[in-house]
Amino acid sequence: MNKYLEILLGLVLVVLGAYGIYYFLGDVLTFIKGVVGIVVLVVGIIILAIGILELKE
Repeated sequence: MNKYLEILLGLVLVVLGAYGIYYFLGDVLTFIKGVVGIVVLVVGIIILAIGILELKE
């Protein structure tokens, strides 16, 4: 593929992505909050499991 075409396509995708994030900002923030909550929950479960295994020893 032509290098200028790749640059143009990349710029178009960046602009569309930035506009999409701006347009759906509320939904994006809700999604990020949900992902952060799930990650914290999983880390908490892992730490709890490690603590329980340490108590059994």
